[in-house]
Order: sequence, then C-alpha cells, then structure tokens
Amino acid sequence: MGTLVDNITHYYHFVNDDLADPRTNSFPLVSNPLPIIAIMYVYHRFVRSWGPAFMANRPPYNLKKTIICYNVVQIFLSIYLAMQCLTRLYLPGYYSLWCQKIIYEDTPLERVVVSRVWLYYVIKIIDLLDTVFFVLRKKYSQISFLHVYHHLGMCILGFIGTKYVPGGHGIMLGFINSMVHAVMYSYYLISIVRPQWVRHWWKKYITQLQILQFLLLILHFGHVLFEPSCEYPKWISFMFLPHNIFILFLFSDFYIKEYILKKNRTKAK
Repeated sequence: MGTLVDNITHYYHFVNDDLADPRTNSFPLVSNPLPIIAIMYVYHRFVRSWGPAFMANRPPYNLKKTIICYNVVQIFLSIYLAMQCLTRLYLPGYYSLWCQKIIYEDTPLERVVVSRVWLYYVIKIIDLLDTVFFVLRKKYSQISFLHVYHHLGMCILGFIGTKYVPGGHGIMLGFINSMVHAVMYSYYLISIVRPQWVRHWWKKYITQLQILQFLLLILHFGHVLFEPSCEYPKWISFMFLPHNIFILFLFSDFYIKEYILKKNRTKAK
C-alpha cells in the first residue's frame, strides 16, 4: 500500500511540477489543479442544481448595471489581449503564424507573453459569470449543454496552456478568441443598453463568426501534426483538437437547428 501511495505521489509531482513550465507554475490558480477543479465543480453544481433551487421561490434579480459593467470589462480585456498579440508578436514578426515554438529564454517580451497567457486563463474563469447571471435572472433556456461544456472546457484548456505551454503556437487561440469575444460582448452590451438597436441577424452572424473561429483553430493546431519541422509540442494538438472539433460540431448543430431548420419550418407554415 505504501508503494502504491509513493508511486501516485511521485507521478503527481512529475506531472504537476517536473513537466510544468517554471515561469508560470507559481502563478495563482496554476501551481496545482485543485483550485480550478473546485471552481469548476462549484460552477457546475450552482448552474445545474444549487442556483435554480435558490431561485425557485424568488423573482429574477435585476442585474442590468452589473452586467453592463461586466460587458465593458470583458470588451476592454478582449481588445487589450488581441492588440497585445497583434502589436507585440505578429505584426513585428516575432511570432510566426505558420509554426511557432515556445521560447523559453528569460527576456522582457517573453515575461509579457507568459503574463498575458495567465491573464487569458483568468478571463476564462471570469467568463463563468455569464452562466451565473443567467441563473440569477432565471434565463434557464440559455443554459444549454453547449454553453456549460464550452465554459468548462475553456477553463481546463486555459489551465493546461498556462501551466505547461505558455506561449508559442497556442497564442493564436487567445488572439482569435479575444477578437471574437470583443465582438460578442459588444453585442451583449448593446442588447442590454440599447435593445432597440439590435437586429435579429446580428446573432446569426456572431454564431457564424464563432464557427469560423473553431475552423481556424482546428487548422491552426491540426497542421502542426503534419509538419515535422515544427517544434511546438504535438501533444497539445492531440489535446486541443478533440475539444475544438466537438465544439465545432455543437455550434454547427445549434446553427442548423436555429437558423436553417427553424427558418424552413416557418416558411412551410
């Protein structure tokens, strides 16, 4: 029994400490997986059980001002991260779009890179508030399997990316996702501040933008597997690709049902 415990302990330290990038392994919410596991567990239980039970005999909360502030912060952070990637990494040619290995040298710019990777990970945790607001406003129809799975999946990938591969080829995920989120949260902000400005087709094209995002990321991580000269860790592609392919399927399924089949049924009537 003692040997089994020793082996498990040794394996845990190997995965959690030896394989981790020392530049980020001491960052908050990164040094071990227990905090993010606890956050994800509480989130899931709250949106699926505790929250609806708490709201059962209560009227929906008026969170308009809170959500406005939340959306403004999200827009600012998304634009900030996208511009950091564009102006510091891609436009100057410091990072390659085709294949970018992780740079482990301790330079001022790489310190910025790993700190922004950690910030992106923290933003994925903050994103969980989307669902919390739905629960507190009794918008239960918005809490789909796609919505919850996507948020939880991004937390896991954010943790893995920050702990083990902060930088390199994976930066493109944060860049594209930040641009999409800037558009998405701008739509949310307008819909709550000036709902009369919103047009029905906006949501349709935002969904198309999200689908395009996952297609680009599948291509971005997929080609690494077939590029022998690419020094970016291939195990990351094996981990990220199934998630992105599954999310692409879920978003495509939602799009077909919501904007194609529903439209055809409406015409038939």
